[in-house]
Amino acid sequence: MNKCTSCGAPIEIGCEKCPYCGTVTPYGEEKFRERESKLKDDERKKALENLPAMKFVANAFIPVLYVFTMGLYSVWWYAMRMKPLNSLGTKSKIPAWLVALFAVLFAGIFLMPPNLSDYTLSRVDDETAYTVYDIVLALVILSSGWLAFIARKVLQEHAANFMDKSQAVNSVAPSNVMLILFGAAYLQYQVNKMIKMNMFAPKI
Repeated sequence: MNKCTSCGAPIEIGCEKCPYCGTVTPYGEEKFRERESKLKDDERKKALENLPAMKFVANAFIPVLYVFTMGLYSVWWYAMRMKPLNSLGTKSKIPAWLVALFAVLFAGIFLMPPNLSDYTLSRVDDETAYTVYDIVLALVILSSGWLAFIARKVLQEHAANFMDKSQAVNSVAPSNVMLILFGAAYLQYQVNKMIKMNMFAPKI
């Protein structure tokens, strides 16, 4: 038997309220917190059921993927995220042909025969000679940047469904420098942030 902290009456173990004065017992407070927590979890799960799912990648793991795959993560990211991003119903869409072109050009950087990569396309003088490799590398950078800006636009338009449009622009991948330098890795970080803000359901 326990005693009520308010009136001192004996209370059976497991009672949520004192039967004499109605004071909530420590056990009752604990059960109340458990019910509140379960209710919030149920509400969150219900809300997530109506949200589009996006893949969650631990923030600490993103730079590891980007560096150790020598940038190949970018190609994989656009290929895997294109369909779920384009299904969001936003005005902007990621073109499949651009993702395919980026993949082909990226592969060309690693698979290009040495005799072709050293072939000079134009030469004004020795300092302004352009090889096939230089052209392909420039196209890889250009297509990567193009895809990054389109994907950011899609994410911002989706975020505008949950907040003011100007706020979405200023909060979803706001740095152009980071977007250009890190592309898909930076975008995945933004997706993670949007998952925590309940704009996407996490797809583990």
